[in-house]
Amino acid sequence: MRKLLVFILIIIALQRVSGQKPAISFYCELNSKEFTELFADTSLINQLTEMKAGLKIGLPDLSPGRAEVVKRLNNYGIPLVAWLLLPEDQGYWFNAFNGDKAAKRYEEFLKWTAEYNLSWKGIGIDLEPDMNDIKLVLEHPLKLAWKVYKRLYDTRSFKKADVTYGNLLSKMKSDGYTVESYIIPLILEDRKKDRRSFQRLAGIIDLKTETEIPMAYTSVMGSPAIIPRYHEVNMPIALGSTGGGVNIGGLEAPALSWEELDRDILIASGLTGQIAIFSLEGSWKKGFIPKISSMDFTRSAPDISDFKEKQERIDKIFRFVLFVTNWPLILTLVIISVISAIAWGLYRLIIIIIRK
Repeated sequence: MRKLLVFILIIIALQRVSGQKPAISFYCELNSKEFTELFADTSLINQLTEMKAGLKIGLPDLSPGRAEVVKRLNNYGIPLVAWLLLPEDQGYWFNAFNGDKAAKRYEEFLKWTAEYNLSWKGIGIDLEPDMNDIKLVLEHPLKLAWKVYKRLYDTRSFKKADVTYGNLLSKMKSDGYTVESYIIPLILEDRKKDRRSFQRLAGIIDLKTETEIPMAYTSVMGSPAIIPRYHEVNMPIALGSTGGGVNIGGLEAPALSWEELDRDILIASGLTGQIAIFSLEGSWKKGFIPKISSMDFTRSAPDISDFKEKQERIDKIFRFVLFVTNWPLILTLVIISVISAIAWGLYRLIIIIIRK
């Protein structure tokens, strides 16, 4: 029996090495009008059908027009995941402080789905910072710094979020849905050390769902070394961005070139059989979808050893920041000591200048 198991594992490994094509899915994050316009082009639906690609459809609104397009995609047999989102003023993504609103949104989604008789493969939960926090980064960074500092001491909100989101996940499962989550890879550092440093800094919560998909977006983080660094065994991985997504303060996230996306897909395909790409609209607009469909997966992934060394240095800095912020009282004492030392130094300097 043991020899048979080893033989099966070898066969699976050889299949991956031989260039097996991964299952591809796309994120689509558009308002109702743009969503309807995107799928007015039947050639897009035909290409997705030929690729056997799935879609993770962002739901910032639950409109009749969006329902009509979803129903059409259902008729073509395209696997769809309902990616739940909130209005921007409620945080947009799910975070540690809008659990009650997320639960209400799910109830609204159930009514909308039943009304239009829609079919979903599962539910998607996007765990990211409050949209309003991100706007503060651009408009009032000092206000955000103070807000984050106070959050380091806030254990009550996170305990409440644990209960609220735990109940929400249980409700989704009892309703017959499988749940997948889209996570910022850095949260895995918190999980390894069994702490909440990054969660408190970012205002997010670590929810363990049936399928977790780390968002290894090299367009944001720069280095392709983050793909193997944050890949979870037996889990999909998300790549991007090819363009699109929410516009914050007139700014959009940088986008990958085809060469960069091709590189990332090759790296990821050696690690997992399931790849999610952000976004569908960006990939379609730039003509990437036919290229992805015809990719040669027998090619070797590029050498990224130099990137791995750089990534390790960045990781050490980040781990240090998380270690320090895990002890907010000590951090406060250090800050007070540094400020006091600077103030004392300035005082002594002024005294010296006056005497001279």
